[in-house]
Amino acid sequence: MSALPSRRALTLGAALIGAAALLTPLGIASLRHASEERVDAPAAAAPAPPGAATALADGGDGPLDGDAGAPAPADGGAGLLDGGWDAGGARFELPAWSASSRAATYGALSADACDREMKRRGIPHAPARGAPLVDRPIRITGPLRGVTFRGDGVAKPRSASPFDIADCRLVLALDDLAAFLATRGIVEVVHFSMHRPGPAGAVAPTKAPAKPPAGKKTLHGAGKAAKPGERAAKKPAAAPGRPNQHALGLAIDVAAFVKADGARFDVKADWLGAIGAPPCGPGSEPTAPSPHALELREIICAISTSGLFNVVLTPNANEAHADHFHFDIKRDARYFLLE
Repeated sequence: MSALPSRRALTLGAALIGAAALLTPLGIASLRHASEERVDAPAAAAPAPPGAATALADGGDGPLDGDAGAPAPADGGAGLLDGGWDAGGARFELPAWSASSRAATYGALSADACDREMKRRGIPHAPARGAPLVDRPIRITGPLRGVTFRGDGVAKPRSASPFDIADCRLVLALDDLAAFLATRGIVEVVHFSMHRPGPAGAVAPTKAPAKPPAGKKTLHGAGKAAKPGERAAKKPAAAPGRPNQHALGLAIDVAAFVKADGARFDVKADWLGAIGAPPCGPGSEPTAPSPHALELREIICAISTSGLFNVVLTPNANEAHADHFHFDIKRDARYFLLE
């Protein structure tokens, strides 16, 4: 980067990012933060476009934009970040939620279909244990499209760390993300954790039990007060804790990106943002326009507009995210969130 972009370019330059879809597959995959992260749906979620359909049927017919048959970028193939922050243009906007988005497509896959897609892509992985709330727990055993995912601050060897476990659906997204990061010369993603144990008593989400048919009587004595001499009915058990996306293996906390030449883009040191400020678009300028801060914004804005993850959190979100980016997939979500 020969010269730093102007303030006007910084405020307007995310336009092209908002107009482009993530090229071919994007794809990402330590406990450092003991606190559980919880992200609730925005107050108003964008409705799905009429006729929106999942990109891959459960039977696994056809590729998920893997090595072949990928659609051209939405800008007609000019490239994801051509022009970057120097280009100017329209106001940054998140994409409207769609059932055909990558996050929704991956989230809707059955475990078997997810396995088939990982094998089709040749993703290096092995089954994992020690993550009871993860539907299809695996470990990434090699680079994804030339990009290595490395846990940071883990006491145990990588092969035994519970923080390197991920649900296979997240791994498909990480494989997509890796393809994009490789175009930026990034060869390593340093993360704090993917899986983290859920709260005590937490259970994996299940479908709500069906209501009894209209007119059907409830079990004898249900809801009635105990008669003298009878044992009182037990109180309902407390609702189990709600697991967050880390407990489900569907989230990753990224601390840094490392390039082939050794340059390290550290989130805590290089983001240079402000809590409450938008991460992209007008008002998103770093407090000091360093090349690393500008490139981190290009990366984050591209990821958020791609529809690859339901939630993208930056240090601008709150103090708890001061040193990492949080990406996650929510299997039942109908929204995108960027903070």
